[in-house]
Amino acid sequence: MTDATTESKQLAFVLDIDGCLSREGIPIPSAKAALHRLRSTNTPFVFCTNGGGQLESQRAEKLSKTFDLEVSPDQIILSHTPLREEVVERLKDERVLIVGENCGPVARAYGLAKALEVREFGKRHPSLFPRRREVENPPTLDDDDGPVKAVLFFEDPEDLGEALQVVLDVILTNGDPSGKRVLVEDSTVEQEVEVWFTNPDLVYSGLATNPRLTQGSYRLCLETLFQCATSSTSTSYYSMQHSESSTTSEQTRTPKRKLISNTVGKPTPLTGRTALNKILSQCTNNTTEEDLEIWTVGDNPFSDVALALMMGWNAGLVKTGIWDGDVESLEKENAVPTRIVDDVGVLIGQLLPE
Repeated sequence: MTDATTESKQLAFVLDIDGCLSREGIPIPSAKAALHRLRSTNTPFVFCTNGGGQLESQRAEKLSKTFDLEVSPDQIILSHTPLREEVVERLKDERVLIVGENCGPVARAYGLAKALEVREFGKRHPSLFPRRREVENPPTLDDDDGPVKAVLFFEDPEDLGEALQVVLDVILTNGDPSGKRVLVEDSTVEQEVEVWFTNPDLVYSGLATNPRLTQGSYRLCLETLFQCATSSTSTSYYSMQHSESSTTSEQTRTPKRKLISNTVGKPTPLTGRTALNKILSQCTNNTTEEDLEIWTVGDNPFSDVALALMMGWNAGLVKTGIWDGDVESLEKENAVPTRIVDDVGVLIGQLLPE
């Protein structure tokens, strides 16, 4: 791919964090100088990550300390940041279930007044996950606190087993986990609980030798369990496997439901538009997207590069994170970046030479 540049256009950057600027909070060597170069040249830039679990102001404070650079919350796009515009106004007075450790306070700070994270919800409904009883003599009856209208994945679950059980209960009962599993018992009943995922990534690059699982992988678990629960009465893995491989005709089998869900995070349009709006807010009032030469910079071809391709921007792919260096696979998957560089410092040095 060739650079989509002209001499008159203003450079702007959408920067990934994990695997591009740092790895689990430890800075990549060239990142600090690269960020300071952007600041010294008054180049607009934002941080766009598929990580979440905190407020934008909290992440800005951490980045400021890590890179010795003042970062504004308005420069931060977390995985769930687009939900501020997309769902908060509509669901602000509804019961919503939040997946992600310590993310209940984050959701409530967004304006979702009745948000409860899985652990908080479980304390009010102790029968749902009896292994997680944290108080002596827990109540024998669950609270009757109104139906859950939506499940929002803000971050990876603290306890995958608990999250899968509680979320599945909520969805299959159309928001009333103490009631009947109406999506199992009646194939004509439609799913009423909204489900929002905020990170499509299956894995990310941490300090471990091999990639670490993240939200996209847990989504696969939930979707598989949802399909199994709505298409089979089996209560055993072995009998289910036998049923799948039997000669029963397709016409007589219960059709599998597909979990209805929405997604934000890279490389979705909602996240792309959020990044663009935050970049434009750093420019003069009459600046438009056409006046900018925007670059995404990151380590994941299928989130960072894909976002650039979808938005019509340039993409810099770095070798400091999840990408395995297989250029041929990029061509096969239509994920070819504008440039491949060793690290973020190299790209910034090429585009903004001293």
